[in-house]
Amino acid sequence: MKEPSKDTKLKEFLTLSLQKCLHFVEAQSGSIFLVDKKKQELVLEVFQNTRGVDLEGLRQKLGEGVSGMVATNKQPLLVKDANTFPRTSTGTFHDYKSKSFLSVPFEYRGDLLGVLNVTDRTKGDSFSSDDLTTVLHVCHYLGIAIYSLKRYLHSQRAANERLRQEIKVLQNDLAGARKFSSLGKMVGGLVHELNNPLDGTIRYINLALECSKDDEVVSDYLLEAKQGVTRMANFVRSLLDFSWGMSSTSSFIEVNRTVDECLFSLGNYIKANQVKIKRDFAAYLPKIADYRLKVVVSNLIKNACDAMNKEGGVLTVVTSLENDCIKIVFSDTGCGMDSDLQKKIFEPFFTTKNMGEGSGLGLAISYEVVERYNGDISVESSLNRGTTFTVTLPIEREDVYPRETLDSR
Repeated sequence: MKEPSKDTKLKEFLTLSLQKCLHFVEAQSGSIFLVDKKKQELVLEVFQNTRGVDLEGLRQKLGEGVSGMVATNKQPLLVKDANTFPRTSTGTFHDYKSKSFLSVPFEYRGDLLGVLNVTDRTKGDSFSSDDLTTVLHVCHYLGIAIYSLKRYLHSQRAANERLRQEIKVLQNDLAGARKFSSLGKMVGGLVHELNNPLDGTIRYINLALECSKDDEVVSDYLLEAKQGVTRMANFVRSLLDFSWGMSSTSSFIEVNRTVDECLFSLGNYIKANQVKIKRDFAAYLPKIADYRLKVVVSNLIKNACDAMNKEGGVLTVVTSLENDCIKIVFSDTGCGMDSDLQKKIFEPFFTTKNMGEGSGLGLAISYEVVERYNGDISVESSLNRGTTFTVTLPIEREDVYPRETLDSR
C-alpha cells in the first residue's frame, strides 16, 4: 500500500542524502526506508532506480526481506553477487546493471531509524569494502541528522498546536466578551424598567406599616413582603452594577482609607460572622482614581466572612507598593475551594450560596472594576486551608485620567 510522505522537509532532506550517497559510490539506484515503530515496519520514503518503477510508500515487515533483515540485526550487508545470496537468488536483481548491492542500517544512540540501500553500480562491477565504509560514514551522519530533524519537526508541530490552542482560547474569550456585552445592554434596560416599581413598592409598604402598627398580623405580613422586595431591589442593583460600563472619574482616593471605610461599614456583618480583622497597611501609598474600588473591597470582605465556619476565623488585609503597583491582599482562614471552583468564581451569576443568599455577581463586578484600572485580581486557595485574593492596581499620574464624573449611584 502506498503512502505519501507526511513531512515535505524530511522527504527533501532524504532525497538529497540519497543522491549524494549514490554519487559517492558511483551507483544509480538506491532507497531509504524509515522505521514505523508502532507497526514494526519499514516504510520506503525515497528511492531512485533505472527501471522507472514507482515504489513510494512501500512497506516491509521488520525481519522480512533484505532490508528487514538488516534492520533487525542492525548489521551492514555487502553482497558482491546477488545470485549467490540466498535471499535474492530468485532473480530479484535481474533488471539491474550490477548484481551487487549494499544495505546499511542507520541509528542514533542505539535507536534504529532506518535502512539505506544502494545498488546498480554505474560501471557494472561489484561494490567494494571501501564503498561499504563510505556508506557507513554517510549513515552515521544521516542518523544524527534525521534524529535532529525529526525532533525539530516535532517541536514545530507542538508549537503550532499550542498556537492553535491559544488562538482558540482567544476566540472563545472574544465570543464570551461579545456575549456578555450584549447581555449587559439587555440587563441594563431590564433593570431600569424594574428599579422604579420596586422603589415605589418599598415606599408603599413603609406607608402601610405606619398605618398598621396596631395590627400585629398585618405588620408581620408587610415586613415579610418588605424583606422579599428589598432582596429583589438589592439584586437589581447588582445587575445594574454589572451592566453599566465603568465611567472615568476625576476623583482620587486613598487605598488604605478606602479599605478602612469598607471594614467599618461592614462591621456588623464581620461581627456576626465572628471574624477577627488583622491589618498590615503600607504607609504613604499614592492616590488612585476612584473606579469603584469600594465595590471590590466590600465584595472580597463579605466573601471572606461567608467562607468562615461557625466558630469564625481571621481575615488579614495587607496593602503594599511593589513595582509601581499597589497590591491589596485579602487572606482568610475559611473553607477554601478546589481548582475547578476557582476557574468559575469570576463568571457572572455563578454562586455556591443558597437561593436568595447571593446573586453571583459580586466577583464578576469586582473583576470588571479591576480591569478598569488595567489591573489584575487573582486567587489562591485549597480546601480547608483558606483563600487569598490579590488585587494589583498599576499607579498612574492623576492627569492621565479624563475629567468625567462617575455616576453617583
